[in-house]
Amino acid sequence: MTTPPQIAIFHTDSIPEEVFSDFVRTISTERLRLDIESREDRGIYAGLEWLIPTAVIIYIGKSYFDGFLKEMGKDHYNLLKTGFKALREKLLGPAAPQIAVVSSAGKATPNQPYSLIYSIMAEGNGGLRFKLLLQREVSEPEYDGILNAFLGFLEAYHSHAPEAEFAANLEVPRASGGVVLLAFNLETKALEVIDPIPRRPKT
Repeated sequence: MTTPPQIAIFHTDSIPEEVFSDFVRTISTERLRLDIESREDRGIYAGLEWLIPTAVIIYIGKSYFDGFLKEMGKDHYNLLKTGFKALREKLLGPAAPQIAVVSSAGKATPNQPYSLIYSIMAEGNGGLRFKLLLQREVSEPEYDGILNAFLGFLEAYHSHAPEAEFAANLEVPRASGGVVLLAFNLETKALEVIDPIPRRPKT
């Protein structure tokens, strides 16, 4: 039986592996199980865009927090944050590749707030997964705040700390396939759950 990776990089074949070289070099150790997997780029997407796979997904397995960090300690946790920082300029902002998304009505979603190029996904308990939606253009300090909030949440969640108590009562959003969408509110400085199908106001 193949042991699942603790960290994985999933990307379309239109994104060269060189993009991840700094990230991989920063976090690699002999004990870390790190996989890189390429998939075919199918071009224009359709559907609930926040749930479709982004062109790049950095996946953090449950075993990273449950086992690996307990052995390696905080040093590697800080290396992981440093590695993530190397991805901002390459995958977010004006220099990022562009992806077209078409809705069922045949129109692209206007004012898309989140990147369709890059997201971070983490494994939870009972088949749950947390997907962090990243704003398309964020400054370095804003990106640092997003990473600190999300990684801090995951660390608390896997250690059953009180800071992650709200996670136990999360309602999995509709049509999500077990994925909880999270985004960092840059104004309130807090993680929020995002519903992929916003409810219409009552009339």
